[in-house]
Amino acid sequence: MSYRKIMMQISIVIACLWVATGCTGQDHHRFTRIDEDVRQKQENVGNKDRSSAVPPITTSAPAAVSEALPELTADAAIKLMDEARDRNYKLLQKGGPCDDFKYINDEDGGYAFICDELNSKEKIQKYLDEVFTSPIADTIIGRINLRKVDNKLAFSPLDWGSMYDWSSIKVTKTKKDGNKATVLFKVGLFDASVESKTIEITFKYIDKSGWRVDTEPQHFL
Repeated sequence: MSYRKIMMQISIVIACLWVATGCTGQDHHRFTRIDEDVRQKQENVGNKDRSSAVPPITTSAPAAVSEALPELTADAAIKLMDEARDRNYKLLQKGGPCDDFKYINDEDGGYAFICDELNSKEKIQKYLDEVFTSPIADTIIGRINLRKVDNKLAFSPLDWGSMYDWSSIKVTKTKKDGNKATVLFKVGLFDASVESKTIEITFKYIDKSGWRVDTEPQHFL
């Protein structure tokens, strides 16, 4: 075989190998792109599934702040104390806020009629509930021995006295604990030679009603 023929055959073989190698490379790149496209689609589907499975994050509105209780000022405490003392005194000694009062001393042990403005236990309760807590109001009502006499509401008057000079009352300290407030009052006495007294009174805030005295009246007559 001549030298020229041998070289031509070698050239043909090399050309074939080059063509085969080129085709293989193109196929490799083509299949690589296909794999990447498939993988990208799978990731997109997975992300979509996860997005639908996980509920959206929501920010809840902050809880409403409980409304603060109205402050029990020193003036308000003194005013409420004065009104509580006045209503307790009038009910126990006169049967309520009436001008005409007549004590009847007979076989019933002595009694008087409740004022016309308070001619039922419910009215008496309301009269006291405006300044006292309900338990204290109940205690006061229990002391006056309510009953019917001649078909009218009667009670047993109680005569209580005091040496305190309430015109000189002062608040020295207030301590609040939730819906209760403990107030220290400094009260003078009519006897100037006697030192002023410190009286501790508890107040309680009643929803939709306001502050009420939560101490029995005998402690501040």
